[in-house]
Amino acid sequence: MPSHSAISAGPDRSLGWLILIPLGCCVLGQAMLALTGIVPVLDGSLADSDAYMRLARVLQLHDGGAWFDPREPRINPPEGHVQHWTRPLDALLLAGTWLLQPFLGFERALHVWGVLISPALLALALVAIAWAAAPALDRDTRLFACLALLTQPSVLAYTSVGRPDHHSLLLLLALTLVGLTARLAAAPQDRRSAILAGTVAALGIWVSPEAMTFVAVSLAMLGLCWLAGTPGMARTNRAYLLATAAVLAVALLIERGPSDPFAVESDRLSIVHVVLFVLIAGFWVVISRGERAGDGFLAAAAAMLRQPRAAQSAVADRGPGATPVIGRTVAALVGVTAVAALMLLCFPELRQGPLGRVDPLYARVRLRNIIEIQPLVPAAWLASGRVGEVLARLIEVVGIALFALPCLGILLVRQSGPAWRFWATVALALLLFVPLAFHQVRWAIYAEAFLIWPYAAGVGWLLWRLSAAAERAGVLLRPLVILAALFWPLVVTAALPQQTIESAGRACPLDGLAVVLNRAAPTPRTLLAYADYGSELLYRTHHRVLSIPNHRPQPGFAATWRILTGTDDRVARVELARLGVDWILLCPSRTERWLFAVDAAAGPTLYQRLADGEAPAWLRPVPLEEDLAGAARLFEVIRGGVPTTAAASGTPH
Repeated sequence: MPSHSAISAGPDRSLGWLILIPLGCCVLGQAMLALTGIVPVLDGSLADSDAYMRLARVLQLHDGGAWFDPREPRINPPEGHVQHWTRPLDALLLAGTWLLQPFLGFERALHVWGVLISPALLALALVAIAWAAAPALDRDTRLFACLALLTQPSVLAYTSVGRPDHHSLLLLLALTLVGLTARLAAAPQDRRSAILAGTVAALGIWVSPEAMTFVAVSLAMLGLCWLAGTPGMARTNRAYLLATAAVLAVALLIERGPSDPFAVESDRLSIVHVVLFVLIAGFWVVISRGERAGDGFLAAAAAMLRQPRAAQSAVADRGPGATPVIGRTVAALVGVTAVAALMLLCFPELRQGPLGRVDPLYARVRLRNIIEIQPLVPAAWLASGRVGEVLARLIEVVGIALFALPCLGILLVRQSGPAWRFWATVALALLLFVPLAFHQVRWAIYAEAFLIWPYAAGVGWLLWRLSAAAERAGVLLRPLVILAALFWPLVVTAALPQQTIESAGRACPLDGLAVVLNRAAPTPRTLLAYADYGSELLYRTHHRVLSIPNHRPQPGFAATWRILTGTDDRVARVELARLGVDWILLCPSRTERWLFAVDAAAGPTLYQRLADGEAPAWLRPVPLEEDLAGAARLFEVIRGGVPTTAAASGTPH
């Protein structure tokens, strides 16, 4: 692949009005997702339970919740529940809602902005992916990269309408940080960019500690540049890390307030992350001062020998702050070891892993079955010889890697200067995120986004060769090549055998059930239900739930499982009374039945009896309209011979 203008940055570094093309395609694509019902938002639905929980958090904050108190009192009452989510996305949701509130009212405005926020962040990501590649790709190739981002399945899944989630914000920050890192690697004297990169890194970690992955890529790239002897890189890294540590410290105060700054949590911004980056910043402060002292020592020694020219020449040859590579390597190893040892010494909880303490029952029956944390290619598919389905999944998610990775290798060999620094940064990112995508599907959004740059470079080179070989024919063939390059993974995937997904039964009609529940009790009541229903019930009703989909320990999740899988009615009644449960809600789908199935149970479980309509005398079936009755079962707990809604005085439990 020769070096030419098709893959090199030209003088026109800005797309200008051409950015309207991918932005228009973004709007059109998201509209098609909504209009075709692929993402059913036109009927008031959202993409998943996390989306409902995001909006429920903002509603709770708006309705009198305290910014510094993340506890949601309507989950696992009366103790409540604290999630691992942080406030930046809440703030963005609130800001957009306030702009729309004069026209729609708060609740309606929140829902509309919740539907639109991820596509809006995707539009910004289109600008970021074009800007980041300016040192390495020309305008037309970057325009193709923008269009290619809109065809990646994982990117679209996480940035679709109706999904107010932090993944779209993290994608924007990751693309921006890669661009800043490549520029710093090429021009380390740019202190302003270093401070900006540190700020972006800190914002990513504040949004979610999973941003530590792409922040680590950035730090690794700049660290390797220092190891290679790039002049001034130690001071650049010092500015970068000092900015990161300072912004994280401010973010910690904004997130937790002055009363809770020392809480130790690995899955949510805490003192752990501030201390980590303070230690790394301290390493670069020591290194930069040591290198400056070394330069001063060399100049002083030459002056003592009355050889000022020799001193100037030696410092110039070494570059500012340059030290022997062996010394830099030893210093790096000592620094990494010291930081790791200090972190484990100060925070032994880190040995639990990035998620911190996980509810063991939730991990066993729910967490390990979540699709986004499954391997890209499940071992069961390989063991059963489902080759066609394996190929379909690989081509759909990372098919462009077949062309992107060879192109990246050629670019690393043939490019130089700022372009090479950019491709080296991309290579480091892919070295991390491609294996992570195979480990868990959730990381594929980053692998797809970073693969787009070398993929676009290869397509740009192909189009250049096509135009050079046949000018007239090239005019006709270029659009066909572009379309093929954008959509071939989807076409090939459609032609391969697909996984046969058995119907899980009718979805739980929580929107209709919410109307029934709100009408049945105007004051809050407590529901026992499958955890996946909890978030939407919180959003659509004023009632309480025992649990939601969340990895942190939830006593209500374990209690729900014990009650519904038990066979002793007396034990179940005692447990329900202790928890203050007023209603039991079931939607007996295949998934729900599987979750509450128990091998070798001593008789029918409470769930089996309720799903079959055989309620004990102390549970009163609540009549439902025909369209709801076919999918749901609602039971009211009777205490002392009186249904709880009739016995209640109106005061919440």
